[in-house]
Amino acid sequence: MGANIGWLFYKDYFKGIDYHNIEDKKNEILIQRKVSNIISQTPKIQEDTVLGNIHFQATTTYPGLLLGSGNAHELPHIEGQAILGFHFDYTTGLPVIQGSSIKGVIRSAFVHQDYIKELLDNDDLDIKSLEDEIFLNNDIFFDAVIVKSDKNNKILGDDYLAPHGDNPLKNPKPLRFIKVLPDVTFMFDFQLNDGLISKDTKRKLFENILEDLGLGAKTNVGYGRFEHFSTYKTKKEQEEDDKLAQQQQEQRKAQQLKEIEDAKKAKEQKAKEGIESLFDCKTLDEAFKLLKESFGKVPKPTPEQKAIIKQYHDKQKNLSKKDEKVFKKYLK
Repeated sequence: MGANIGWLFYKDYFKGIDYHNIEDKKNEILIQRKVSNIISQTPKIQEDTVLGNIHFQATTTYPGLLLGSGNAHELPHIEGQAILGFHFDYTTGLPVIQGSSIKGVIRSAFVHQDYIKELLDNDDLDIKSLEDEIFLNNDIFFDAVIVKSDKNNKILGDDYLAPHGDNPLKNPKPLRFIKVLPDVTFMFDFQLNDGLISKDTKRKLFENILEDLGLGAKTNVGYGRFEHFSTYKTKKEQEEDDKLAQQQQEQRKAQQLKEIEDAKKAKEQKAKEGIESLFDCKTLDEAFKLLKESFGKVPKPTPEQKAIIKQYHDKQKNLSKKDEKVFKKYLK
């Protein structure tokens, strides 16, 4: 398990720097090594306990996600440093998207009432009342946490800004910052209530808004976008679903066995009734038709039924080879 990345970024990062000789090359080498160590961490991502009743997951897309970039995190005149701040959970040290940020982005969409009506496919809904219902302390927005990375548990990478400053003709000096990589999956968690719309409809509305607007900084240049929105299930919820699915499968199997057994009994009953009326048949053709209807194409009469058929057979006179062949099928 790797170190606490938040601690590396906000505590260890500033240790060992010679602030009296800030432009010393050793500072540059040290800080670049520290940034490289931060982005190379592969923390063990443990399943987080859900707090709400509605949760879904979504995955970051290229170029990634910026969180807490407004936080102070800069050393003077050292190349290779990570100039932008970042938001980490204090305990786990992993990047988290604050619930207040999620709430803010979703609420910002309600300024455009026609957009919300289009997402809900409901032109008659009072969007202002819906906004009040959701955001005036009725529904709760929890932090979104990382639950999976498709980069072998690596979650951070680096990127660069290239500001031109006052002179657009001057070569820009790239400024380094860290980001959440693409293909990192977050779990979004809410405590939602039924109201003007159901909590499940709210979930879908929130997914659509986040997919359209994104989260974090620099969404206008592609950061903070998500894809693959889907229901998130905890290990316990998945186990319960698997248990329910197994019970349903066992119930279907039991029902199928019952239906087979019932069909078998019905066939035996039909055969029994057919055998009992065998001596009422006036012709062999009538008798053979009765036997066929009673036993089907692959006859399997019981010993008792065979005895009755044999008794009926022995009472017949002048049987042809063809007739004997038919009886043989039931008496073998």
